[in-house]
Amino acid sequence: MTLIISWTLLFACADSEPEAPSEPEGELIFVRDGVVAPAGVEAGRPLPGGRALVSRSWSPGEAISLGGLSGVAPRQAGCVTLFQHELGDVSRLMAMGAEAPNTTMVFSPDAERLAVGTYLGEVLVLDGWTGQVIARRGLAETMVKHLAFSADGQTLYAAEQSPDAYVHAFAADSLEIRWSLRLADFVETSPAPAAEDIFGVYTLPAAYGLSALEGGDLLVSALHSWPVDGERRNRSQVLRVSSTGEIRARWPEVPADATFKHPVVDGALVAVIVDRTAAGPAPEGLPIGGVQLLDLETLTPLASVTTPPLSPWFQSASIWGGLDISESDDALFMGFIDGRARLTSLKGEERFLRDSGAPILAGEVPIYAGIGWGLLNGGRALYVNTSTYIPYGAAAPELRPPTTHPNENTLWSVGLGGEVDWTWSGEQRPQGLSVSPDGEALLMGAGNRDTDDRRDLYGALLFDLEGGGSGAERLEAFCPTEGPVFFRHALTDDGRAAVSEHPYPDGEGGFKGAYRVTVLR
Repeated sequence: MTLIISWTLLFACADSEPEAPSEPEGELIFVRDGVVAPAGVEAGRPLPGGRALVSRSWSPGEAISLGGLSGVAPRQAGCVTLFQHELGDVSRLMAMGAEAPNTTMVFSPDAERLAVGTYLGEVLVLDGWTGQVIARRGLAETMVKHLAFSADGQTLYAAEQSPDAYVHAFAADSLEIRWSLRLADFVETSPAPAAEDIFGVYTLPAAYGLSALEGGDLLVSALHSWPVDGERRNRSQVLRVSSTGEIRARWPEVPADATFKHPVVDGALVAVIVDRTAAGPAPEGLPIGGVQLLDLETLTPLASVTTPPLSPWFQSASIWGGLDISESDDALFMGFIDGRARLTSLKGEERFLRDSGAPILAGEVPIYAGIGWGLLNGGRALYVNTSTYIPYGAAAPELRPPTTHPNENTLWSVGLGGEVDWTWSGEQRPQGLSVSPDGEALLMGAGNRDTDDRRDLYGALLFDLEGGGSGAERLEAFCPTEGPVFFRHALTDDGRAAVSEHPYPDGEGGFKGAYRVTVLR
């Protein structure tokens, strides 16, 4: 009986039709320099969510087939979210009127890990592709101001804004402390602010600049600006710190009655913004409202450049995030809050001065669009104008501007001789500029809007810096996010963009979105 059943089954199988292979399910997503497909369709970089990234170039309108799935390439690249990681509850902070929690992030030199420092004092090291937590550490009564990996990726440096203002050297894989340096020992301390003072944290000492140098040293700009008996006091000093925490050089020898912000390093040079908010006469010998150039090894002053204020609307020529130098191009870029972009030689010789967002009259009301961020890349200056404001020196600077400045929210690419290569402007409100390590791509965040409540304009804009064409043609992708994006972000050579989002008012007394890091590709 068993033999008969076996032969019957054999003949039935021989006569039946072979089973057709199943069609692959899913869709192709065209991203910058690649296609995202369901895992198993074609070999590629595994991504979360059962997907894979297939690296390949494509052109708009091109028909592409991968493992049985077909698609037609769009005009502009799309984006996929690789992962998101929640960073804590900031609802109380937002309800009190704060705009964005200070957040910092940096990819490791090999781009395999992402370090994140939060407003709530936490340091995290995440897998740069999956978001898996590799290490995490909480710092007491601290906002994490800056992060930097050592050149070999083995050490993660974190700088606080806190009563002590520590700079910590952590083992990057475990966040165990190797050493700590207390910046308050150099620029004094002040007590933690009251809980209801949402801006009080910014009066605490901090590192307003943190750069890991190739030889293993660290460059730190220690800054403290705080009220004492109703008057503002300043203390600042630039420090070169060894890989074991010893001070190798400092400028000046005694902390200055000024503010030193956002130093940038190129070759053997350092450029640092010098300003002052303290009461009383300014100290002599400092380029207040200007830039000081230092020798990187010894921090010896080399030259300084100052710019006259744009009167009558501004009392000083202040720089926020618009500073960069290029030793090979003999160039110093300065983007001013008053809307002017200036390029000089490293000795201060004029190259160009552009009034991109400088005040103009809208009827009888002056309006301007300051320069928030700027940098030098590939023989050109890249900078962005902010939204429209009324100058502080006007009769009612707190009023809403009657119209927009013609160059508000505009991204500029300008040659070192002052010629405009290309511009881009859109409805998004720019937040920060980050260039990929190879210099070929630019990331610009899109944050809260002042003029309306549109929520579909938050996210990350990615531009091609190597190709030709207009700004619109160089915009390779706009990657939307649920919430507004903060101005510190990070970009890899392979196209991953790390941004931090934060909640926003929902118009009904509550908030939407979350405080989190989002990595897009």
